[in-house]
Amino acid sequence: MRRFLVALLVAGMVGISDYHVLADADAPSQPFQSSFFSQDSSDSNDFQFSNGGQRPNAERLRIPENTPTPLEGFRWKKRNITIYMETADPKLKWAFRDAVKKWNKTKAVHIRWTKNEDEANIIAADGDLARNNTGNNGVGYTTSELGSTRTEYDPTTNTLHKATSTLDPNQLDYTNKEFRSEVAQHELGHALGLAHAPEYEHSVMIPRNIKNGITKNDAKTLRMLYRE
Repeated sequence: MRRFLVALLVAGMVGISDYHVLADADAPSQPFQSSFFSQDSSDSNDFQFSNGGQRPNAERLRIPENTPTPLEGFRWKKRNITIYMETADPKLKWAFRDAVKKWNKTKAVHIRWTKNEDEANIIAADGDLARNNTGNNGVGYTTSELGSTRTEYDPTTNTLHKATSTLDPNQLDYTNKEFRSEVAQHELGHALGLAHAPEYEHSVMIPRNIKNGITKNDAKTLRMLYRE
């Protein structure tokens, strides 16, 4: 019985110039959600569905409403989540490891590192995100991105199946380590099921101009999301 997967493209967070989300015209069926960082961003959604059949009587995971930080509408089935370090960049490795420690301190989830990529729920990667700078039929463009998160989930159960969080070493190389950690915290927040927070809220999930790391609002939201 095949899974029914949905791809969601969402605008992202912190950067150096202006931002607009783009759908990947070359891979319309990829079941991933993308979020990027930029200094001046505007959220936009574009849904794509992969081929597959819905599973009748599939058990849906509970998604709470009215949380302090907005939710994407999906979560991992269990609170124990594995992550694999794909990047070899020492600065980004530190940022991801520090971000994992910060999310684990919320006690809402337990993220542990694995050396087996195949068993990992989340992939911590690096990449040149400048390739997304080209516009598409006037839809928009991105001149600078710091991070991106792609998630694969089943909308019939609200269950996450895979997430890849990517940081751009070219954009983050000359920033301080605290800022790199905050960018990684934001991206892993998406990988855990958190959406963007409005500018006026106190959250690491604000989509531009990061001013802090994980807040009490973010921790409370994650505990509500993963409450058994």
